[in-house]
This record gives sequence, structure tokens and C-alpha cells, in this order.
Amino acid sequence: MFNRKKRIAICAAQIPFNYGGAEILVEELNNQLNMRGYQSEIINVPFKWYPKEQLIDNALQWKMVDLTESNGEKIDQVICTKYPTYVINHPNKVVWLFHQHRPVYDLLDTPYTEFSKTGNDLKIINHIRQIDNRTLAEAKKIYCISENVRNRLKEYNGIESEVLYPPTKLDGSYKEGNFEKYIFSAGRLDPLKRVELLIQALKFINKEYKLVIAGKGKHEEKLRDLVVKEGVEDRVKFSGFVNDETLINYYSNASMIFFAPKDEDYGFITIEAFKSGKPVITTNDSGGVLEFVRHNGNGLVCNPNSREIADNINNLIENQEKLFQLGKKGIETVKYINWDHTIKSLVIE
Repeated sequence: MFNRKKRIAICAAQIPFNYGGAEILVEELNNQLNMRGYQSEIINVPFKWYPKEQLIDNALQWKMVDLTESNGEKIDQVICTKYPTYVINHPNKVVWLFHQHRPVYDLLDTPYTEFSKTGNDLKIINHIRQIDNRTLAEAKKIYCISENVRNRLKEYNGIESEVLYPPTKLDGSYKEGNFEKYIFSAGRLDPLKRVELLIQALKFINKEYKLVIAGKGKHEEKLRDLVVKEGVEDRVKFSGFVNDETLINYYSNASMIFFAPKDEDYGFITIEAFKSGKPVITTNDSGGVLEFVRHNGNGLVCNPNSREIADNINNLIENQEKLFQLGKKGIETVKYINWDHTIKSLVIE
């Protein structure tokens, strides 16, 4: 039986006015803990990554937060999520690592970071890594949301951890539907999500098929410009941020789901697609997505090349029976991911 008196603080760092998969996961973790009788609350501190020195100040803010008690009552445990939440001091600190500050780790030497390995940048990089090494080692348990995140933690910090895959917010609500003539893309519109690969591929894909894009983000304007440049305005729909019912229906009735981010930490879209019985189209550098997607097993894995993506999608369109079978396999792939197991792992009893 769950202890109905345990008080748990979930430590979260959010960029104000920015909402995505991490924020959804934190909210749902809080909901699931409360549903099981725990007294759970989200402790959210705003996160700012510029100027670069601000990253150190953010860590110091968490170091100064006291969550051992509140209003004279003990807080039994904290669950930390991403940099720099795990800097906090607590005797029962559990880390469920969404990701570290990737621009000073695996994104170095890529277009997705502002850091170089020289001068003051290098000092900040080393400082952040020292903070991670010291404060993560204080945790009683360390879980990562994917093999990809676990491998990074081991490679860069030499720290061992376990994988604990997050269930989706709407677990149990997804449903199998029709295979209508559209490809669905969901999530924050950010350069790392690489929706442009599919937009560029669309002109080579069977003209009967359209693209529906759900989500908002800083990359939206560039994607809209690209749609015009590629001459596919009549085949692309930007739906913006959609409610849960609309999202479920989009997944349910799509022919397939496109999700090809650059070295993704985990990727809820993969799980949501498979729960809906739809194959996932991804690329061979998509990181955590590849822990689930198997080429010609439950989806397609291509090079990050628009023409190759188009050719693979066309082959799938021409073989509808294969399309249906890949979707069925996806359901089997993720059926073991559920909240009961997740909560049991995260809570110290």
C-alpha cells in the first residue's frame, strides 16, 4: 500500500512562456503521485541560459533552496529532473534525468551550441561539468529517461544510472483509427526537431498525401517560409498548439508519424504514435527514438536526407498492408511503459 503521508517535491526548471515535453512530463508525474496518495508539489525555478555565466548563477540558485521542510513540516523526498535542479541539497534526492545542459556536452562542435572550447567558454564548460559530477553523485538513485541520456551521462561524467522510460501524459487514451492520407508531425517547433526534412521531402511524396504539423515554437516562421519556398503550401497545415482530444485524433487517423529530431533525449512522439498504432518515420541519428523504432519492423529509419525519406515513405504508401502491420507492431513495442512501474521506481519507501 502506498504511504499516503509522504511529501515529495518535484524540482523543475522552466524557461518562462515556453512549454513542451519536459513541462508536460513534470505535470503528469505530479498528477500521478497525487493520484496515488502522495503529497506532491512542483517547485519551479525560471531558467535562463544567457549570458553564459547565468548557467552558473542558475545552479547557485538551486543550491540555496531549502526543501528539507516547509511550514515546519518535513519534505520526505525530492525528485530532480534536468540541469540545474539536481544541484539542490536533500538527504533523499532522486534524479530522473531528462537531460543535462547539452550545449556543453554532446552539442559542442555542432551548430546547436553557442559554446566553443576556448577561453572563458571553456571555463564555464568545465565549471558546469564539475557541478554535475559533484551534485549528481549525491543522489540516492539516478534514473535516465532513455538509453541515450544514460550513455551521455556515462561517457561525459563517468556516472552510472538506470533507464526509466516515461509514460505519456495521455496513457490509456490513445486509440487506433483510420489511415487517412496525411503524415502527422507533433512537438515544439525547434531547429533540433528538423521538421524541415519532411517539408523538403513533401514535393517528392505522393501528391495525394498532405502534412499536418501540430505545435508552436521559435522555428515556426522559418518553417512557414520553407513551405512557400518548396511550393507545397496547399499540402501543409500548421495546426498550432492543439488540445488533448485533437492531438489524439490526429495520431489516430494519420497514415504515419514523422519524428526525426537530432539526437533526441527520449521523444514522447514515438510512444504516442505507437500507442495509436501508427508507424514512425525517423532518421539514423535521432538518438532516443532509435531505442524503439526498427526499420521495416514498426517504422522506417532513413538517412537524414529528404529525398531518401520521400522514397521510403512512397514505398510504404504503395504497400498499405505493410503500413498496417508496422502500426500493429508499434503497439506491442511500447505496451510495457506505464505509470505504476514508474512511480514505484522513483519513490523511496
